[in-house]
Amino acid sequence: MPSSSSSGPALEPQEHTTINNILRLLFPPTVRVRSIHALREHLHSLHILVLSNGTRLLLKGLPRPTTALLRRERSLLETEARALALLKQRGSPCIPQLFHYDSRGDMLGSSFLIRQYVTGSTLQDMDAQLTDQDRDGIDRHLGLMVNMIGQQIAPSFGPLEQVACGSGKQSWREAFVALFESVLRDAEDMFIHLPYSQIRHEMSRLAAALEGVTLPQLVVIDFGRPSQVLLDPESKQLSGIVDFGHALWGDVYMAEIFEKPSSAVLDGFGLRSRKSKLEDIRSLLYACYRSVHEITVQYYRDRDETTEINARRRLTAAIGKMASMDIKE
Repeated sequence: MPSSSSSGPALEPQEHTTINNILRLLFPPTVRVRSIHALREHLHSLHILVLSNGTRLLLKGLPRPTTALLRRERSLLETEARALALLKQRGSPCIPQLFHYDSRGDMLGSSFLIRQYVTGSTLQDMDAQLTDQDRDGIDRHLGLMVNMIGQQIAPSFGPLEQVACGSGKQSWREAFVALFESVLRDAEDMFIHLPYSQIRHEMSRLAAALEGVTLPQLVVIDFGRPSQVLLDPESKQLSGIVDFGHALWGDVYMAEIFEKPSSAVLDGFGLRSRKSKLEDIRSLLYACYRSVHEITVQYYRDRDETTEINARRRLTAAIGKMASMDIKE
């Protein structure tokens, strides 16, 4: 996440002591917490821990109990911890190292994780400063990363926590439809005006295209989103990815970076640019899901009308294209 932060209220003294006790298991006994800074305006509780040896860690806790959450958002913290644990063996400097995860909340009263704090400025903020060569290098690196992440495979499809406990889906079709239906219900709960019948009709009509995905790969749904990509302001090279909470076992091409991939992304991933008809249909289904999700989130957070309008336009375009597609070759 961006290196800039705003100071916030310190943790309770007992929590401070607990964190120091946890750090004793991870670092030499001489290493202590020197200062703690809260990061505001985030869904989760976030604190930067500055250690006496100069190391900076991120303490990430659950959202406030009063925060309205989409169904899938209730497990974002656990999902991120599982994804980072899976990717730890890869040793990529752009993937934060997970140091500790307390799923039961025994130590701080609720679930939390401690991971490496990645510094940098977002691609969204730096985009205007990048040359074509800078952007190609970043895109190629992102393509390599999404390929590396997708090399992790599982025995079934769906959310990481469900697959881990043996309740994953046996087909990507079943897992994706469940994922999409979940966000549609989130939207219905908020009485959001959407063409529900048309969306469900097209999803049902075209879902057979999802049967072509037979290998459950690790995919971060919002991977490549400019607000989630961190760059070194000096070198303008990739320094990290902000969040892994939207990971699941599914189709690697569901990653947002494949919605409109540059040739450099495809080169980094090692993918041909030409897609089959069934791949096109799957891409439309994923685009439709992303648009519905983005619209729905606006009603659970501080609503951004511009973001919502743009997402609705993309949804209308996706539905129109889906309606013109035929599942038969």
